[in-house]
Amino acid sequence: IFCLLPSIFYISTPFCISPVFAQEDGLGQSQITPASPFYFLKSVREILELKFAGTTQVAAARELEFSTRRIREVKGLANTRQDLIEPTLYQYLFHLQEFIGKANLKDPNFAIEVSKNITGQMSVLQAVYSNVSDKRAQMSIRATINNLSKFDLKLIDGFDLAEKPLLAKQIADSRLSACDFLKKEASSSALNEVEKAVLLERAQKCLTPKL
Repeated sequence: IFCLLPSIFYISTPFCISPVFAQEDGLGQSQITPASPFYFLKSVREILELKFAGTTQVAAARELEFSTRRIREVKGLANTRQDLIEPTLYQYLFHLQEFIGKANLKDPNFAIEVSKNITGQMSVLQAVYSNVSDKRAQMSIRATINNLSKFDLKLIDGFDLAEKPLLAKQIADSRLSACDFLKKEASSSALNEVEKAVLLERAQKCLTPKL
């Protein structure tokens, strides 16, 4: 436990306000997942990170980073404790809601980095889904992908995308991948008729959103 403490309790200084964003080539791996007995230390660290955020925009960046951490944890849990994926994704969506409530999306540089994170998270969720066998975990991932497609709409609404066609396309492509995923799963033979009907309705709403 002592060797873990330095990394767990590391807090960014007030002078280093640039958020740690996920890289384009992947979100990386989580060293500590909710399956670990030391996970509570990670929660304490995040509480302190928010406490010392300094500004609302920095706090928003922290929430976005926390959401990325939850997706990394889901990747790890897919190979160990799939029963913990559902509560982890619940926390993931909570962080996204907190982010939307705090972020200034009119900042052009911030918008670009946010888009990279969200599109990366969408890709990872779809990749993890194919490796998950736990039914509740599968349902949770499908629901999260659906919610993330709605989150993309909030980004489109919040960002000033008129002069950023490439960014607009990136977010639109992320949404489209979610819609295609839902449509594909709606025809899966592994689902019952009720699940297929629910997914088909979600896919239709995803493809024809009310803006």
